[in-house]
Amino acid sequence: MAEWARDHSADHANVNEVVYLSETGVNDIVYLVNGIRYERGAGVREDNAMSEDVELEGKKLEIVKYAFDRFYEGGFHATGMEAALAGSGISKRTIYKYFPSKEDLIEAVLHLYSEVVVRELFDPVANISDPHEKIVAFFDVRKTTGRMLTRGCLGMKAAQEYAGKHDGIVELGRSASSRGESKFLELCKRAGFAEPARLAKQLNLILQGAMVLSHASGDTSPFLLAKDAASAILDKAAAASRKSTGSKR
Repeated sequence: MAEWARDHSADHANVNEVVYLSETGVNDIVYLVNGIRYERGAGVREDNAMSEDVELEGKKLEIVKYAFDRFYEGGFHATGMEAALAGSGISKRTIYKYFPSKEDLIEAVLHLYSEVVVRELFDPVANISDPHEKIVAFFDVRKTTGRMLTRGCLGMKAAQEYAGKHDGIVELGRSASSRGESKFLELCKRAGFAEPARLAKQLNLILQGAMVLSHASGDTSPFLLAKDAASAILDKAAAASRKSTGSKR
């Protein structure tokens, strides 16, 4: 397999760092996967101290970005390698040069998605300093519009389609679908809530449910109910934290 994700069977490429260049979308992401730096139009550079700097063509990232939307729209099993790149102008020879199999390409797409989802979902509330308010605002689609809320979770789709067929893709899909939970955990800890891990799982469950229903209905109205549910469990957690603090005095 090419340099994008070496030996996924042993190590499913954790993302190390993300830097966003602008607000325009997938094309402007710079990130590291297994020490390899990907960025818009600049190819790839390996930052491993034990390796020499290696410059690779930007064509590889172009393939991944194009396939990203095709897989999102058509699903993984229903979209073959050629269909995933149809209309891109990229030759079959070039595609297979970088991605010998469809599974290799899907793994690369899932790495990209795991970063895109965090950016798309949480950047609109980045200016809110209070973690409790930030979580509530996150679910308020009236204030934070323009996010990819009606497309469903690509990570969950991958995990479902490849269950029992490809452990690597299932693991990457599950990891991508839990990125929201990781962010919620960070915010719950900052807010000082008791049992932050449990609360983060509850919030992610609400998020995933809202995304599934929004995808099915084609609108974001489920997020209004999700906001009510999230507010309720956060208020309960805040009250419990205040009670616990008061009992220690």
